[in-house]
Amino acid sequence: MYIWKCWRETRAGFFFILILSAAPAILFTLVPGIKEQNGWWAFDRREYTHDPVLMVRTVSNMILSVVFASGFLAGAFLGATAPGSELDAGTIEYLWTRPRSRASFIWKHWGTCLAEIILITTIPTYLAAALLGALTGNWHEPMLLAAPWLMALVGLPILGLTTAAVVIRRSSTGGLFLTGGIVAAYMLLRQTLVGPLHLNVSPLFAGPVRWLFLYYERDSMLFPWVSFTTIIVSAILLPFVAQYLLKRAEV
Repeated sequence: MYIWKCWRETRAGFFFILILSAAPAILFTLVPGIKEQNGWWAFDRREYTHDPVLMVRTVSNMILSVVFASGFLAGAFLGATAPGSELDAGTIEYLWTRPRSRASFIWKHWGTCLAEIILITTIPTYLAAALLGALTGNWHEPMLLAAPWLMALVGLPILGLTTAAVVIRRSSTGGLFLTGGIVAAYMLLRQTLVGPLHLNVSPLFAGPVRWLFLYYERDSMLFPWVSFTTIIVSAILLPFVAQYLLKRAEV
């Protein structure tokens, strides 16, 4: 029942981010073939068949440019829902009196959001990939096939961070602002270290997605295993941090 409750509270954000990602991804897939003829807009598929390999590379980059942040956005906004909505409404004290552990609230919410993040990253990208393959006749799209899963991975630490921030602030809005502040502070610190100090600092969570953008340009570029490991460790630890904080919270 609580999983269904989580879905009802997150579905508005889920559909909003899904449409926000899917619409431009499909539009950018069709843009190269849209031409003006005799004062009318027409679609010319021949643009996709002149050089299918180059077209797949170009359109893949265009698609990623509009959906690359979908995992991050989904993790942040979905993470601020339940138990954030329960804290905002003051109903969490009632739920704590029910015969279930406080940890179950965190993990059922986390599992629901995980499924939604995967759908948000896979549906727009795979729809665009299928459309691009049909138009070009070239189905060799490793960049687009791998993209949704790496973008979903990026969203998992943000989901855990936002959930923990909501419990700390005891407010959905406060948790979002705290998460945004932490991310902004890290980006500013990294920019300072990379820029004026010229230090090589690996992106905390964005490494795999950045690697995707450079997939075709730098075939010899190594996969960012440091960033990938950081994502996995953070994705595992942060929900436990949220669980610990919620267990220690007073009724």
